[in-house]
Amino acid sequence: MVKETGSFVNSRGQKLYTASWLPDEGTAVQAVLWWHHGFGEYIDRFDASFNAFSAGGIAVFGFDAHGMGLSEPLDDPSRALIRKWQHMVNDALKYYTDVLKPALEAKGLASLPLFMGGNSLGGLMASYIVFNKPDIFSGLVLQSPAIDVEWTPLLKFQAGIGGIMAALVPRAKIVPAVRIEDMSQDPEVLRQYTEDPLIYKGNVKALTGNEILKGFRGLVAHRGAFKLPILGVHGTSDRCTSLPALREHLKHVPSPDVTLHEVEGGYHELLQGPEKEQVRAQIRDWVLDRAKNGPRKPAPKEEPKPAEAAAPAEAKAEVATPAEAKAEAATPVEAKADGEAVTKEEAKEAAKDEATAAPAEAKAEEAKEEAKEEAKEEAPAEAGEPAGAVKEAPAEEAAKEATTAAEAPAPAEAKEAAKEAEAKEAEAAKPAADKA
Repeated sequence: MVKETGSFVNSRGQKLYTASWLPDEGTAVQAVLWWHHGFGEYIDRFDASFNAFSAGGIAVFGFDAHGMGLSEPLDDPSRALIRKWQHMVNDALKYYTDVLKPALEAKGLASLPLFMGGNSLGGLMASYIVFNKPDIFSGLVLQSPAIDVEWTPLLKFQAGIGGIMAALVPRAKIVPAVRIEDMSQDPEVLRQYTEDPLIYKGNVKALTGNEILKGFRGLVAHRGAFKLPILGVHGTSDRCTSLPALREHLKHVPSPDVTLHEVEGGYHELLQGPEKEQVRAQIRDWVLDRAKNGPRKPAPKEEPKPAEAAAPAEAKAEVATPAEAKAEAATPVEAKADGEAVTKEEAKEAAKDEATAAPAEAKAEEAKEEAKEEAKEEAPAEAGEPAGAVKEAPAEEAAKEATTAAEAPAPAEAKEAAKEAEAKEAEAAKPAADKA
C-alpha cells in the first residue's frame, strides 16, 4: 500500500488535509473509492480499513472536513463548528475539482469506476456529494449513516428552537452528543477513541446541530436522485445512528440495485470494532463486484398466469338443465356424503316426493292456524292479563290436534272408521225401535 498526503484550500481560506491509499505496484487497481469520515473525527482513523481495501485493488481518497482532524480552523471555539451545511458540501465539491480529479488523471485512474462512501455523518455527506455529481459515480456506500434520528420529545423540542439557539448562542454545546460507550462493544476501541486528541468529544454546538438538521431535511427532498447502486451496512445494536431511518431511506430511493447488510449485534464503529473484518470484506467485495459487473439487474417480475379455461365437459356440467333447476328450486336436495353429486333421476324423484307432500303440509299448517284462532276465542283471560291475551298452552294443544288431524289415516282406514261409526249408530237406534 502506498499512502500519500497533501492539502487544499477551501473557498473560505481554510487549509484542509488530504490523504490517499493506493495499491502496491503489483496489484492492479480495479476501482476508486472516495470516503468521507464522520462528525468530529478524521480520515486517517480508517487507515487499517483503507489498507485492506487497497490490498484488494481499490484506491481510496479522502480529506478532513473543516474544523476536524488536521484541517483548519484549529482553534478550540471553531472546532467541529459547522456554520452552514452548504460549507460542507462546497468543500467536498472543491476537493473533487482541485484534488481528486487531477490525481486520478495523473495516475491513469480516471477511466476506472468511482464510488462514494461515508460513515456516520460522512454517510449524509456522501449522499449530498452524489446528488450534486450524479453522473460521475458508479455506486454509494453508506456505513452506519447519520441520515436522520429517532425523534424523542427532547430532540423535537430542541429542533423546534434550534434556529433561535443557533442565532443566540451558536457555540453553546447544548445538543446531546452520542455517548462514547455506545460507539463500540470493544473496550480497546473505546479507549483509543477517548484518548485520541484529534477527535472532537462532547455535546454538539447549537449552530452545528441546527445545520445538520437542515442536512437531514435536504436529503429527503433529493431521494429521487439516487438511481445508482447503493450498499448500506448498519449494526442492529447501533445506538448512535438509526437503522430504521436507513431502512426507510433505502425503501424510497429509485435505485433498482440496493443492498442492506444488517450486522447482528453490531455497534456504531463497524470498521473499528470486532466485526471490522466482516464489514471490510462486505464493502470491498461489493465495490469490486459493481466495478466489474455494473449494477445488478432487478429480478424480473412474474407475469400473472392466465386463468385456465374449463374443459367443455366440465363447463357443461356446471350449467343446470331446466329440469334440474326446477328440482333444485322445489326442494333443498342434500348432496350425498363425501361430496358426490346428485344425479338427475334422484333430483326428479325428490321433486316428486316433495310435490306430493306439499298439499298435506299446507293442510296441516291451515289446521294449526285455525286451532290457534279457536283457542284465542275460547280461552278466558287470566287474572292480571289484559283482555284478549292469548295463553300459549291451549294454542299449542290445538296445534298438536290439528297436526294429528292433518296426519289422518289413509282413505282405506277412513272407510273402516266410517263403517264402525254406522254400526254404532245402528246399535244405538235399536232400543228406540223396540220401545216404539
